[in-house]
Amino acid sequence: MKENLGSLVKELKVQALARSSEPGEPLESAGSVDADTLCAVASIVAGQLRNVGEALSAGRLERWYLVTEQRAYYVSERSGSRFVAAGEAVKNAEATSKALHRVGR
Repeated sequence: MKENLGSLVKELKVQALARSSEPGEPLESAGSVDADTLCAVASIVAGQLRNVGEALSAGRLERWYLVTEQRAYYVSERSGSRFVAAGEAVKNAEATSKALHRVGR
């Protein structure tokens, strides 16, 4: 990865960022978050979204996000790993989602 996670937290304007293995084990993290829980939940959800994608013949899952009233969660899928970020709720999460997906490429 080209930048450390702490600087990426600031650049992406999120509260936390973690890199995890595909099964959901946190490999590194920065910011204020329970990285174990964040990465585990992202892993479970990614598996379910993959199943939906396969049923729809939509292709490989690359990135996704969820915005609630209180927070926004962003996930960028990689070969063998994923980046997971959490930040404040926003009206348009697409820009942050795309920026997270560009990280480390």
